[in-house]
Amino acid sequence: MFDKKREKIRGEDAISVKTNGFYSISDTFECGQCFRAEKTVKEDGYEEYTTVLGNKILRIGQKTPGELIIFDTSDEEFDNLVAPYLSLYTDYDEIRKEIISKTDSDWLKNAAECARGIAILSQDAWETLLSFIVSQNNNIPRIKGIIRKLAAEYGVNICLQNGYKKCPFNKIDTAPCEEICKNCGACYTFPSAADIAANPEKMLAARPGFRYKYLCDAAEKVARGDIDLQKIKSARSYETTKDELKKIKGVGDKVAACCALFGFENFEAFPIDVWMKRAIDTYFDGRLDYEALGRYAGIAQQYIFHYIRNIESI
Repeated sequence: MFDKKREKIRGEDAISVKTNGFYSISDTFECGQCFRAEKTVKEDGYEEYTTVLGNKILRIGQKTPGELIIFDTSDEEFDNLVAPYLSLYTDYDEIRKEIISKTDSDWLKNAAECARGIAILSQDAWETLLSFIVSQNNNIPRIKGIIRKLAAEYGVNICLQNGYKKCPFNKIDTAPCEEICKNCGACYTFPSAADIAANPEKMLAARPGFRYKYLCDAAEKVARGDIDLQKIKSARSYETTKDELKKIKGVGDKVAACCALFGFENFEAFPIDVWMKRAIDTYFDGRLDYEALGRYAGIAQQYIFHYIRNIESI
């Protein structure tokens, strides 16, 4: 699926990756599937994103579509953590061809071509669940702010833990310190369900609003084992994922579908929001049999979502 080699890039030790497709870090991180990634470098011919992956700060650069630069990562971390997270073992070029073969819609075929750089990240199931509960009736900047604040309230400061001399998110000019970092929250580990369930009132500092009671219910049920996220993920069944997650207060069809697609690897999940409703009404005469798109309907959904939000308006 890809070739990699270690080399010096921009004066730093890095792993350069060449995929067999058109992988785009901007399209992948900006398509609404994750909320902790930040664009930290934007130059002519180069961009870089920084995010938190478990207890690691991950920096990913790109000069050319299909080619990635992974900084400050060991070979073991790359093979076992970074490559799976970035979905580098998945052949998205073949998936795109399969989706195109299942539709007569020229509009969808154009969408698939224009959004071919999108990959579905392999995200932690709990982080995905909490994030999409927070996303309800919310905009992306506010979602990101709530999640950063939750992380700061419960998590561990990765920069201080690892002796960083510079903020990896380029948010401050000075060295990281607890007082400044806690007001930001970008570099903290994600809170566990057990930590939230044990002290839910700390969430109030993040001002989650009406979602507070839903977050409490999710944390309690996951922490007790009433909802076993790893068991759900191992089942690899969209129906199982939906049925189980909807046992949590505030989790309806849309949130369950988003979680299924982005956190449980149920690629047939097809979340429908206002953008998708508009696309279906405008370009599919109000009817789209997404099940006919097969096992990768959710990736087709991302093509449609990206196209109507970005390409169409150019």
